[in-house]
Amino acid sequence: MMLPQDIIGQKVWLDVDSEDAYYPGETVRVQAEITQPTAPPWYFARYLNAPRWLRTQGQWLTHHEAEMAVLLNPVLEEPELVEGDDDYDNYGDELTNGGCDSHH
Repeated sequence: MMLPQDIIGQKVWLDVDSEDAYYPGETVRVQAEITQPTAPPWYFARYLNAPRWLRTQGQWLTHHEAEMAVLLNPVLEEPELVEGDDDYDNYGDELTNGGCDSHH
């Protein structure tokens, strides 16, 4: 079981029921950040970049729901590309210009 401090501040993906009249019954995947504005065992998942038509700011989660969201649906940060990191560009030269010379 995860401790509250391991859960609070985590970003997760949540499947939220659509409130859009055009898509009744559909679910939307929304990014949320888990906070704990009240005493345990309740957490609040505040939506991040939610569709405009979504009228709620987030949803309440039990400790178990928050824990499962962190374990199963974490938001994975994109690795940042380092400027000048062109190791892959050099492999082509080694394969075409280097190696065995069969003209001897």
